[in-house]
Parts: sequence; C-alpha cells; structure tokens
Amino acid sequence: MSALIELNDFVQADNGVFHARLASNEFAYSDGAKSEHELDNILRNAKDLSSSSLELQSHIHDWPSEYHLSSTRANLLRALNLNGVSRILELGCGCGSISRYLGELPGVQVDSIEGSPSRAALAALRCRDQSNVMISTANFNDVQLPEDYYDLVLFVGVTEYAGRFSADQSDQAALQNLLLMAKTACKHDGVTLVAIENRLGLKYMLGANEDHYAQQFVGLDNYPESTGIRTYSKGEWLQQIKLTGFTAARFLYPFPDYKIPTLIVSDGVSVREENDHVLNAGLVKALAQFHSRDYNSNFSCQNEGRLWQGLYQANTIDQHANSFLILLCDSLGRLESISDFEFKAFQAPNFDYHQSDRSVTKSDKNNNNSDAEIVDLKNQLTTVSNELALVKGSRGWRLLNVFRRLLGNKAQ
Repeated sequence: MSALIELNDFVQADNGVFHARLASNEFAYSDGAKSEHELDNILRNAKDLSSSSLELQSHIHDWPSEYHLSSTRANLLRALNLNGVSRILELGCGCGSISRYLGELPGVQVDSIEGSPSRAALAALRCRDQSNVMISTANFNDVQLPEDYYDLVLFVGVTEYAGRFSADQSDQAALQNLLLMAKTACKHDGVTLVAIENRLGLKYMLGANEDHYAQQFVGLDNYPESTGIRTYSKGEWLQQIKLTGFTAARFLYPFPDYKIPTLIVSDGVSVREENDHVLNAGLVKALAQFHSRDYNSNFSCQNEGRLWQGLYQANTIDQHANSFLILLCDSLGRLESISDFEFKAFQAPNFDYHQSDRSVTKSDKNNNNSDAEIVDLKNQLTTVSNELALVKGSRGWRLLNVFRRLLGNKAQ
C-alpha cells in the first residue's frame, strides 16, 4: 500500500478508486457526459489497454477520444530519461492516459489523484491490470502528501486551473502553492514536471482560440476577466519558479503542443554553425512540418511552418512555442540527466501509432559513432526546401525576411 493511501486513510470503492472516508471538495471537470460514457464503454470492453494500444486508437473519431486514446500523448514522457525513478505522484490524472504509461515503466509505484470522481473511475478502468498504479479522487488541497518521498511529481495540463482549486487565492498564489506542494513531496533530487500552454504561443498570435476560454487573444491580453484559469509566458514562469524556491529549472518545448507532441525541443537548442549543418537541417525541417491545432474550431495558417523556421533561426522558439514542458528540481545535474538531448522527434501517428523516436543527444555531438544516427534523422525528415534561403544572413534579418515574404513584400 502506498504512503499516500495510508497517510490519508483512503478507502477503495468497488470501481477501484481510492477516496476519503468523509466527503471531499471535488474539482468538477468533464469532457461531457456523452464523451465520458463512450470512453467508459470503450475501456470496459478493450483487451489492450496499453499506452500504445492500436485497439484503443481505432476508436478515435473526435478530439476528446483522441486526447484520451492516442498513444501520442505519452511522447511527452517518452522523450525523458526516467531511469532511477521509482515513486511517482501524478496530480490531476484525468482519464488515465498518462497514468497508464507511467505504470508501464519498470519498477515504479504510481499514485495518481484526480479531482473528478467520474474521471478517476475512467482512469482506474484504464489501469485496472496495473497493481502498481493507485487512482485516488480528492481535491489536492484536502490531501496530505508524504514529504521527501517521490522521485517525480507531475502536473500535466493542471496548473492552469490552480485558481480553481483555491477560490480564495489569486491565480498566481494558488500556482505557487501547487509548486510548493510538489517541492515538499519530492526528494531532494526529485523532479517536478509541468506541462502547460504558453499564453504567448505562436498559434494564439496567429488567431487560434485560447484553449480553455475558446476565445481569441484572451491569453495575449493577460486574462482580463480570469475565472481561475490562466497560462503564463516563459518570463512569468521563471518569476513563479523563483518565488517557490526551486534552484534549477529546465524548459522543453513540445510540438505542436504538449497534448499531442511528436517533437520535443530542448531549451539549449540554438542555431548551429555552418559545419553543424546536418543538425540544423534536421530540426529546421522538422519545425517546418508543424501546424498548430485549435481544439475549439478550425484553424490553419498556410505559412506557419516558415514562421517556426524563422523563430528557430532567431533563437526565439523558447518565447513562442505553443506549450512548455517544465522540469524543476534542486539538483541541476538531475535535470540534465533526465533531459540530455537537443531534440527528439517521433513518427507522426497518421503513419504508425507504434512510436519510434529519433533523437540527438548532447553526448552524440562529441561521439565519433553518432554520425549515422544524425544522418538517419536527416533522412527521416527529407531534404530541406529552397525556402530556407530566406534564413541566410544575420539573425534579425532572417526573421524579418520571413515575415515580409508572408506579407507579400520583397525583403529590402
């Protein structure tokens, strides 16, 4: 039995979900009764519940079913080196897609907490054959967490709702409390992971709806009428991290976003020298293939790929990526070991849902045996197009050229 269950004297219901003996203040979030009923039926009858299940993916027909059943969700964590992680706390597990993947890692014990009892029940269904995964339903503020206990604490699509968890606090104060909660529960070298949208993401600047409010530009306008849901820019995140006392932070950038990532770019990636043209070409070509998604309506920008190329060449991907994958710790060495790569690309689900990653790690750059892997990545991404002639020259000039071409003007 996990320390979390014992510490809170949780009891297990017939549906497999642990809960407090007395009523808890639940956090009611839902995709809608119809979607959850459909997911319940799919999970109850599924023979393959794994994180890469083709059986589950065969039921995808809309965004809610894709979000809960696509193997692409777990790419967010497949990119990381989680060796040595044994105790995991997932705060806000939803319907169990990430919980399922975590439970498949060797030698781990997973405690997952979900505020919505109906979604917790779905998560328990998804993980019903994993005795090392325990699903609980409770409001985070009502739970006592074991201290100095976990190797990894996750908030995947959760921290933007911090103000909803604590109605008597500002959004920022509630976020700080969540991060402090995770910091206390982690071991000294334990890692807190946050996946969240960037309010200054490129897709929002191009007119996509803010994911939570289904309105254009509300995040760019800094949520003038926040209802307890708020995302942040990188600079704002750095300020919040400083206030909560973490001594080390590392940002990664999932593309097209953290929900369905097929590319994870490291914080340290930057424009390479001319003699490192293979790595340059591979990443630039990968970025050029991405098209952001608006999960509330149809959205497209014909030249978006060229904008991503320009932002990379200007070294400003970190400011305008649609999502952040943030790693926090009191050990910089631990963060470097868990994310020791420049970028990792996964095969797009339209071609093969059994993911196979191609990665270029920091150690590869100094390894004489790494050329084959890097060239293989380049071949997977095909040849760079002539459009990249736009990015030659000084960095500022390259980005300016891209935007002028998109506006139909000739570069001066």
